[in-house]
Amino acid sequence: MQEITLEKLQFREDYNIGLDQFLMDVANGNRLIFHFRGHTEETMVIVGDYSCNYFRLTFEADAILLRSPDLYELKEDVEINPIPLLTLTDSKLLTFARERMGLNPAKDWVHYWLRAFEQDFHILSPRPPVLIDLGHKRSDAIVTYSFDSFNAE
Repeated sequence: MQEITLEKLQFREDYNIGLDQFLMDVANGNRLIFHFRGHTEETMVIVGDYSCNYFRLTFEADAILLRSPDLYELKEDVEINPIPLLTLTDSKLLTFARERMGLNPAKDWVHYWLRAFEQDFHILSPRPPVLIDLGHKRSDAIVTYSFDSFNAE
C-alpha cells in the first residue's frame, strides 16, 4: 500500500489526483472538505480504480475557495507542471484577493492550487490543509450478509 502525504502532493510530478467528493461542512463553520483518489498512473484515476489511494484534504473555516484566476482575467506566472498541489505565497490571485476582498492582513495567506484531473481548485488559507490518508476505497456497492437463524438439531 502506498502512503499518501501532503509532501507527496507538493513534490511528486508523477502523481495524479481526481476529485471524488467535495463538501462544505456548514456545521463546522464552512470548512472545505475534498475527497480524492490518487495514483501514479493517470488512467487509474480516470477510471476510479479501487487500487488508488483515497484521501481527505480539509481546509479550515477561514479558507476561501475561489474560481480560476482566468475568470478574473489574471494569468499566473507559474509553469504548467503535473504537481498536484502548488503552494504559492505570492500569486496574482492572492494579490487580487488582498486588494478586493479585504483579507485580514495580520494572517499569512497562502494560495493552494490543487491540480486534479479535469479540474483545478484555488483555495486561499492562512493555515495548511490537513491530509488524512483513508487507504484504498473499495467498491461503492453495499454488501449485506444475512445469517439463517435456523438451528438444526
